[in-house]
Amino acid sequence: MTIPEIVDLLKRIRWDSFHTWIPFHTLIPLVGGALTEFLRRRIKRRNARLAQHWPVVDGKVLDINVATGTKFFGSPRQFNATFKYSYTVLDAGVASYFSGSFSRFFADKEQAWEWLELLKHKRIRVHVRPGKPEVSAVLEADLDAHFYLPARTPADFVLSPSGIHPE
Repeated sequence: MTIPEIVDLLKRIRWDSFHTWIPFHTLIPLVGGALTEFLRRRIKRRNARLAQHWPVVDGKVLDINVATGTKFFGSPRQFNATFKYSYTVLDAGVASYFSGSFSRFFADKEQAWEWLELLKHKRIRVHVRPGKPEVSAVLEADLDAHFYLPARTPADFVLSPSGIHPE
């Protein structure tokens, strides 16, 4: 087969753009989702690094909730433990009240609730951006230093019939 015959063959083929781009259409949401998650985590790490140097005020945990996360392609389901907090900033003797929220993922729903119950109505450290008191951050390191869960052991996962407790 010569080059002119190949060119002639290619001219006779009807190129349907929809069928040509089908494999790429299925990849776009996957690549977009992965890129979004990468950027979200990178921004969260950057903000936490910057917030370490911000002034600290006392805050109080107000509302707690655990939401079921999505499950992607056989990965384990994660649970999003979220709490809302409030804090007060004094500026020239005038108190201003602000609020924010914090989220953390857990592999186990019960562990997420245990962690949130430790925090409920407790005082926490809130880092406030200088010059913009409405911008705040709660650092995981601060929470882990004061509100940590004991490590899980295999005995914690033993299921027993109701009324009978392994001892």
